[in-house]
Amino acid sequence: MSYKCWRILIADKQPALQFRIGKTFNQLGYRALTQVHSFRELLGVTHYACDPFEHFDLMIINAELIAAAGVDPVRFFQSNAQIRYGVIHDTVRGQPQPQTIYANHRRQLMLIRNTDRQTLGPLLEHLDVQE
Repeated sequence: MSYKCWRILIADKQPALQFRIGKTFNQLGYRALTQVHSFRELLGVTHYACDPFEHFDLMIINAELIAAAGVDPVRFFQSNAQIRYGVIHDTVRGQPQPQTIYANHRRQLMLIRNTDRQTLGPLLEHLDVQE
């Protein structure tokens, strides 16, 4: 399945950054995104969704948003089966190349520094090949 058909969730409290990430996905050929601005909204669409079988193929979350909630990102990801791939973007602790911080046979959580086209494009292609 092409990542262009994936359901993608963007969790970021900064509207300008959300817009930029959305624009990057538009440049990569993806049009429909779900965006949330707080950890409470994130829980609403993942843990407390009306449809328990609703899932997201990819979640991109700002490290500041998850840190402000006081939640361990790996534990959050492990306990959230509705998200297949997770990407945490952190301009301070992220590396130039995506770094895997959790993986099992079907799911993966990664850390990146930038959410630009040069980072997300190859990352999405890599994940698509793993399918």
